[in-house]
Amino acid sequence: MLFKRLPIAALAALTLACGGDDRPVLRVGPSGTAFQRELIPSTSASPVATVPYTTWNRGNATAFIPACGARASAVVERLVGGRWESYSSVFCIDIMMETPIELRAGESRQDAVAIGDAGHFRIRMPYSASVGASTGYSAVSRDFDVY
Repeated sequence: MLFKRLPIAALAALTLACGGDDRPVLRVGPSGTAFQRELIPSTSASPVATVPYTTWNRGNATAFIPACGARASAVVERLVGGRWESYSSVFCIDIMMETPIELRAGESRQDAVAIGDAGHFRIRMPYSASVGASTGYSAVSRDFDVY
């Protein structure tokens, strides 16, 4: 009968205190708000902006990030006509390992994406709470510009 008298907020706080939110929570963020495209000798014929970013696990459990080899499979989205559209994602060839990257609670990792066009972008990082699970969550960075 005691549970009938407790307000819902108290029950929610009790659930959280007992570990009810034991899951990974990722945050992703670029190292700046604007990036300049540059010609990279011997690797590209067009200017490319290299956008470094960090992924942090702020949750209480390990996160599993899709990967291609040692690279996280981040998705770059571009703002087009007021809507976010997929711009690029990591393409993984068959000979590369697609083993998820394990990011434990409190850990972070640095990666970078290459962007060849000017525009307004953001990074979306898919992740899951277990190795075999399909990607159930997604962290989205603040937006940034490429010139």
